[in-house]
Amino acid sequence: MDEKQLPEKEMTEKQFLQINKRSSFTALFILVAILFASYFLTLLIPQGEYVTVGGIREYQLIEPRQSYSFGKFLLSPFLIFGSSHGITIIAISLFLLILGGSFNVIDKTGGIKSILSWLVTKFKDKRLTLVYAVILFFMLFGSLFGIFEESITLLPIIIMLALSMGWDTFTGLAMCLLATGFGFSSAITNPFSVGLGSQAMGISLVSGIWYRILIFIIMYGLLCLFVTRHIKQIEKDPTKSPTYESDLIKKENLKLDLAEKDEKQGLTLKVYATLFITLLVAIIVSSVLGSFIDALSGLSIPIIALIFLFGTIISLLVLKVPFKEGAKYFFKGVLGILPSILLIVLAGSIRLVLENGKVMDTIIHELSTALSGGSPILGILFVYFITLVIQFFIGSASAKIILIIPIISAIATNVGITQNIALLSFIFGDGFTDLIYITNPILLISLGVAGFSYGKWLKKTWLLQVIVLVITTLLLILGHYIGY
Repeated sequence: MDEKQLPEKEMTEKQFLQINKRSSFTALFILVAILFASYFLTLLIPQGEYVTVGGIREYQLIEPRQSYSFGKFLLSPFLIFGSSHGITIIAISLFLLILGGSFNVIDKTGGIKSILSWLVTKFKDKRLTLVYAVILFFMLFGSLFGIFEESITLLPIIIMLALSMGWDTFTGLAMCLLATGFGFSSAITNPFSVGLGSQAMGISLVSGIWYRILIFIIMYGLLCLFVTRHIKQIEKDPTKSPTYESDLIKKENLKLDLAEKDEKQGLTLKVYATLFITLLVAIIVSSVLGSFIDALSGLSIPIIALIFLFGTIISLLVLKVPFKEGAKYFFKGVLGILPSILLIVLAGSIRLVLENGKVMDTIIHELSTALSGGSPILGILFVYFITLVIQFFIGSASAKIILIIPIISAIATNVGITQNIALLSFIFGDGFTDLIYITNPILLISLGVAGFSYGKWLKKTWLLQVIVLVITTLLLILGHYIGY
């Protein structure tokens, strides 16, 4: 049934933060297909692993071949919780469930309406200025603090902001999701890719920072041009929007909602503005501390989740919302976000199958030896390429650093490129693919929340991704020739 045909009551009762069913089924189908393909790779590719011998990390074939049963493969979505990645998956899942519940409470108690009303009033004559400021905000978050997953907390508001300004869902996705991804990929001090990567390569965090700042500026300009072009296009012809029909209903409901004034709106704005300011401070502080204190490096998501949970409870008390009513809103929001958990589990299962099947290290080894001893330019391209390939299976920057940075560092030395260039190649390959790979659960969840299919996303962003690939490749080659 098309969303446009839904009864008005059903539309208004829909949760603010909710995974779109159609998008979920599409992503689910693709992930299951990749999971089965990963299992067949464990049967076809020789098994091997990297071991440390005399302080040197080297690859060894596993002989005789260790069996990896079909039964273990089928149980991988359950076994993932007992693996080394299980705690991370549980933490992200709880974070999303709390997020879904909290956002539905914020929406139903008038928080979204009050925030949007204020923003629309303040920037009604400076709409593009607001767009560029929001893009810069999210890019800086990604570039300086390594924030990506955390952006989901603000994505629903940014989408609704875009709709309230007369644009569409994709504009909101671009202002938040694309901007955060571009910032993460144009890393200046990202504690994950730059911080851990530079440490693993034995170079300073600030080494070559001037070139990374230049890259950030270039990518910021590119994204602003891309978003401006899209906005001008849909302003000229609104039907060009990929979500034109569904956005019509959302805009109409939003217009009616914003037009409604109540005596509590001022208090509601203050309460939820305080909550989101506290949230932003927590994100910044936890990210900064995590880059210096190892014990705190993985605590940003739990901290944000707890702030959301307790902040929501306090907000309900201040606004004098009955406990039963608040609990009802919260659990409806939790139910709306539940499909995302399955996507996270499946994405993690792909990695688990390749690791337990002992073929991941073989894939890395074969890729790393293909160009060893080649020309510097081929070496740069190869380091970029190997990161792009591995990123499809392993989304975690810290995990890839442990796995392939020693190999990348050795290749750089062999082919005559600097460690800075090798690290930059890794950063590009690690970051920009987050915005296109189906195995990235944050991308899938964000698209699900927006009701934006993966197919539409590829259609809308593929040219931008190609341009980014070309520009980043040229920047790497330029960096080599200027002695970066």
